[in-house]
Amino acid sequence: MSRRLVVLFSDTHAGSRLGLLNPETVLWQEDESGQAVPWTPTPTPIQRWLWGHYVNDIAAALDLAGGDDVILVHNGDLTWGRKYASELVSTRDADQLLIAVANLEPWGAYPNLRTVRLVHGTDSHAFGEATSDAMVCDALRVRWPERSVAEVRHALLLVDGVGIDCAHHGPGPGGRQWLTGNVARYYARSLMQDDLLVGRTPPRVIVRSHYHTYVRETVRIHGAREVVSDVIVTPAYCGMTEYATQATRSGYLLTCGLVVLEIVDGALREIWPFVRAVDLRREEVV
Repeated sequence: MSRRLVVLFSDTHAGSRLGLLNPETVLWQEDESGQAVPWTPTPTPIQRWLWGHYVNDIAAALDLAGGDDVILVHNGDLTWGRKYASELVSTRDADQLLIAVANLEPWGAYPNLRTVRLVHGTDSHAFGEATSDAMVCDALRVRWPERSVAEVRHALLLVDGVGIDCAHHGPGPGGRQWLTGNVARYYARSLMQDDLLVGRTPPRVIVRSHYHTYVRETVRIHGAREVVSDVIVTPAYCGMTEYATQATRSGYLLTCGLVVLEIVDGALREIWPFVRAVDLRREEVV
């Protein structure tokens, strides 16, 4: 039996005080005599919460792998960037890259991690022209020379013949609870029909991110044969910024987690979401 797992996550936003932060991250600064000395940022409460779940999600994903090969896809926004300068761990751009690399380090302990793909995210979060992705990719190649590590704007991965289309930007979750998933289904159906019109097989899984909310929908197109695609919008490992509160019209559910695709004998067997949400409203009796 051939079995491989694809781990999908995104929007870790290293450098933000609301983004993912490895508590063992080492940064550098000068002391009073001009010597470089290490320092480790103190995680904020939300960063401690995110890191705890991230570590547990890694353990769950690798336990599910059970020794089989793993393909790791970070689907955009490794760093926070400089456009939104509030809530920064440090004002030095290089520190965001060091934090991003440290955030990925725990995966390196798994010997059957074979492939790593860093998908380009939002230009303003990546210091322009996917700079973060390029530099983190080079750092990981040095650390993991035995693994295939690459950055890509838009990936179409064929894993034992199973097509997985990965890009950062795509459909949102929907404007109302009862509309959740509608936009994702329309988006997936359009992409599937584009492929069918030119004689291509649509991807079995369409992966998008950016909205920090988990969505999964299945679309079937019936013709000479039935074609099926699952569309997934990955959650984030990032807290709720003031801008996010505005953009979501005061959304209060913070979702974090990752998604694992289990591929067995050339077919998608299961999609495993390791996802949870927390209510950010402050409840008080007055």
